Formats: sequence, structure tokens, C-alpha cells
Amino acid sequence: MGIVENQGLAWHVFPEPCFLFDVPESWTLEDAATVPTVYLTVFYALVVRGQVKAGESVLIHSGSGGIGQAAITVALSYGCKIYTTVGTQEKRDFLIQKFPKLTQDCFASSRDNSFHRHIMRQTNGLGVDLVLNSLSGELFEASLRCLAKNGRFLEIGKYDLSQNRQIGMDIAHQFHFLFNCCSFVHFC
Repeated sequence: MGIVENQGLAWHVFPEPCFLFDVPESWTLEDAATVPTVYLTVFYALVVRGQVKAGESVLIHSGSGGIGQAAITVALSYGCKIYTTVGTQEKRDFLIQKFPKLTQDCFASSRDNSFHRHIMRQTNGLGVDLVLNSLSGELFEASLRCLAKNGRFLEIGKYDLSQNRQIGMDIAHQFHFLFNCCSFVHFC
């Protein structure tokens, strides 16, 4: 399996060898087809744009989804401290089973802005180094408030961008951060 640049669609393609990978025998091609876009989005966001470093703290929203699981995998491979939001206890249990390094204090609710209080309590008021955000509205602002000074905010959601959401000056002046919109529109 592989990927090609510029929305390629054809019967025969000649991708760069670095964009090819083996599909494990235990996977169906349908399963394998879900991996490239998810992992490339995460790699582009965390590694390329976010410049994640070992030992940093990362807030990953919707941890049990495809992007969330890929982000947890990548961030753990860098030795990061993970915080993630989930909507149910079942999703929390699933992630603890899948990622034994995650403990109960790594989890907060994605249903309301209480994750902000949880993050600030867990980081002794410092906030996290990176936020991989997919939430919108007031949860978008709560995510911004989770950033540490000089933190990086990686936006992969589209709703607030499509609505031309304004970021209030109270947030911009309170925090020093790098805002990145991570879009693969022209890559995948």
C-alpha cells in the first residue's frame, strides 16, 4: 500500500518508495486503507508543525478516535506525557487497555470544558506544551487556555475555521503560543 501526492487517482501510479508500506497479513485492505491519512495527519501535526520533543506534555482531544489513537501512539513514541479527552467510561477503559502507559489522571471529559480544570490541576497550573485540537466553540477556547507559555496549538478541526472564529485578545495577551492549522487538503 502507498500514498501519492496531489490527490492522485489512477489504475497505475509510481509513488516514491518512502511512501510505500507493507500491510500486515492480519489486516484487511479496508483496515489498511484507514491508516495513511490518519497517521500522516498526526505526523504532520505533531512532528512537522508542532515539533514535538521528548518529555513534553500533549493534550489530545477525542483520544479513542482514529486520529486520537494515532496521536497517542506517536506522542508516546516521543516519550511525551499524554492527556486526552473521551466521552464515556467505555472509551477510557478501551484506551487504558490499548495504551497501558495511560493512567486515570491522563483522562478528562470531552463533553464539557471541565478538561481545562483537570489539565491545569495535573500540570500544577502550567498547562501543556501542545494541544491537538478538534473541538469547537467554547471547547475551542477552553483548549487554548490549556496551553503552557510558549505552547503550540495544533488545530485539525474545521468548524471554527470555516466560521472564521475570532480568538479574543484576552486569550492572545494571556498566552504566548504558536497557532498552526494542520490541513492535508492538497496532500492526501
